Amino acid sequence: MRLIAQLIVVLLCAVTMFTGCDQRVTEPVMDVISPPQTNIEKARAAMKRVNQRRTESQQKAKAAGDYTTVFTNSETIFKEELGFRKGFWVELVNIYRGEKSSDSAVSNGFSQLQEAFATRLEENTLGMVYFEYIRTFDVLIVEYLRLSYVYPAHSEDALLTRFRKSVREGKVSITFPGDF
Repeated sequence: MRLIAQLIVVLLCAVTMFTGCDQRVTEPVMDVISPPQTNIEKARAAMKRVNQRRTESQQKAKAAGDYTTVFTNSETIFKEELGFRKGFWVELVNIYRGEKSSDSAVSNGFSQLQEAFATRLEENTLGMVYFEYIRTFDVLIVEYLRLSYVYPAHSEDALLTRFRKSVREGKVSITFPGDF
C-alpha cells in the first residue's frame, strides 16, 4: 500500500513537470508580510498621507484658481486622516510655543512666521502657501501621534501632558522656514 502511494505521488509530480500547469500565476500566492512599524514610523506614515492629501487639495485649488478651499480642506484632512478635532493642531502649536517661551530663537521664529502670515493674508496669497506654512508644525503632530501609538489607552488630556513633557525635554523641535 505504501509503495502504491509513493508511486502515485511520483507520477503526479512527473506529469506536472512535463505538462505544466494550466493556470499561470499572475499574483503572489501570499502577501509579503511587512515588518512591524515602529511608533515613529506609524506617525510619519500618517503625516505622509496628510501631505499627499494636502498636495491634492493644493493642485485642485490651483486648477480652479480658488485657494479659499485649502483652509477648510486642511481641517477636513486632519479630521479624516488623524481623527483630530477642529483646531487641534493649533493647540499643539500653542503648547510648543508656551513651553518654549523663554527660548529667543523660538520666539523670533514665531514672530517672523506671523509677520509673513499677515503679509500673505493682506496680499490675498495665503491660500497659495498655506500648506507650506502649516507644514512647519508637522513635527509637533508627528510627536503627538507617536505618543498616541505608544499610549493607545491614554485620554487626549494625558497625551497632551506627555506631549508637553516631550517639548520640555527637547524631543521635538520646529525648524522655522527662512523664506516664507
